[in-house]
Amino acid sequence: MNAIIKQNGVNFGLILGFLLALVTLIGYAVNSDILVSTWSLVYVFLTVIIVGIIAIAYSKKGLGGFINFKQGFTTYFIMLVIGVFISILVNFLVFNVVDTGFQEVMKEKTVEKIESQRDWIAGKMIDGGSSENEIEELEKKMDEAIEKVKTEDQYGIGKQVQGFFTFTAFFSIFGLLLALILKRKDPALE
Repeated sequence: MNAIIKQNGVNFGLILGFLLALVTLIGYAVNSDILVSTWSLVYVFLTVIIVGIIAIAYSKKGLGGFINFKQGFTTYFIMLVIGVFISILVNFLVFNVVDTGFQEVMKEKTVEKIESQRDWIAGKMIDGGSSENEIEELEKKMDEAIEKVKTEDQYGIGKQVQGFFTFTAFFSIFGLLLALILKRKDPALE
């Protein structure tokens, strides 16, 4: 593996990890509503994509302005794995070591968010002329989601590992696209 690709992947992985962990740390220290906010999801999504683009661009620059698909994706993937690992580690430490009571606070916030979404969607369905059965089915599914939040340990090691793999798999798709978009062949090699 090329040293430039590895170095950029690691460096930008550390940056990504810090930026992702920042959401949890600010949510814990300042306002826990941040952690259930739609804006925090938008922040996470944009942060991964933007840092990924910058990481691939730095590797491309370091390789003389040319990067193939494999090199671009490798840079992105190293960055993603390191960044997500740091974020998951911080989440685990905050929720399981620093303040275990914070788990209950977040469960309550999550339940409130789901209930609010359920009521909003049901209202829109009523306005849209949905049948009583459709509305009841929605409310049943949302109530099941609420019960799941209340009973499952969302912050245990098992769920954190599952989250790591899910997050990595999901954002790897974007890494494939970015590597495809940002690749540039060296005409001297053709």
